[in-house]
Amino acid sequence: MLVRRCLLVAVLFLAGILSVSAQYNVKKLMEEGRETLDKGYYLVAMQIFSRILSVKPNLYEPWFLRGTAKYQLDDFEGAESDCSAAINLNPYVDEVYELRAMSRIRLEKYDSAAVDYTHAIEINKDNRDYWYNRAYCYYYGGQTTLALQQLEYILKRWPQFHEAVVLRRDILSGKPAPAKEKYIDKSRLFKSINMLKMNVPLPVK
Repeated sequence: MLVRRCLLVAVLFLAGILSVSAQYNVKKLMEEGRETLDKGYYLVAMQIFSRILSVKPNLYEPWFLRGTAKYQLDDFEGAESDCSAAINLNPYVDEVYELRAMSRIRLEKYDSAAVDYTHAIEINKDNRDYWYNRAYCYYYGGQTTLALQQLEYILKRWPQFHEAVVLRRDILSGKPAPAKEKYIDKSRLFKSINMLKMNVPLPVK
C-alpha cells in the first residue's frame, strides 16, 4: 500500500514538472515565433506556431500569428481559416478581424470582409482605416450607395483623409471601377523587404 502511494506521488510530481516545462516551452516558443515573424522568416514562423498549436490549440494568439505569416506568403485561404479559429477562441481582438477581412478582400469575398470590418469597428471605433476599408468592400461588393454614405461620414470625421477623397471621387465619376488595389493594407508595405530575409539563415541559439 505504501509503495503504491509513493508511486502515485511520484507520478503526480513528474506530471507537475512536465506541465510546468510544457508551459515554459510554449512561452519560449511564442517569443521565438514573434521574433521570427517580425524578421520576416514567415515559413519558419509558421512552423513554430504550428508546434505551439499541436500542444496548445486553445490559445488564440498562435492561430492569429500563424495566419499573419500565411497572409504574408499570399496564402489567403489559410490566413482566413486561422483567423476564424482565433476569433472562435477570442472574439474581442480587432486586429484578428482586420486580418481576416484583408484575407477575404484578396479572395474577393467583399460582403464577408465588410462584416469583419464592422466587428473591428465595434471594438475600435477610432480606427479610420477600418471605416475606409469597409466602404471599399461595400463599393466592390456592389453596394455603391452604402459605400458613398460611409465615405461621407468618414470625410466629416476625417476631412483630410486622402484615400477616402479619392475613392469618393472615383465612385461619383461614374467610371468603371478602378483596379481593386485601393484598400489600406499597411502590413504588406514591408513584404518585399522581409521576403529578402527569408534566404538568410537564422542565428543558432
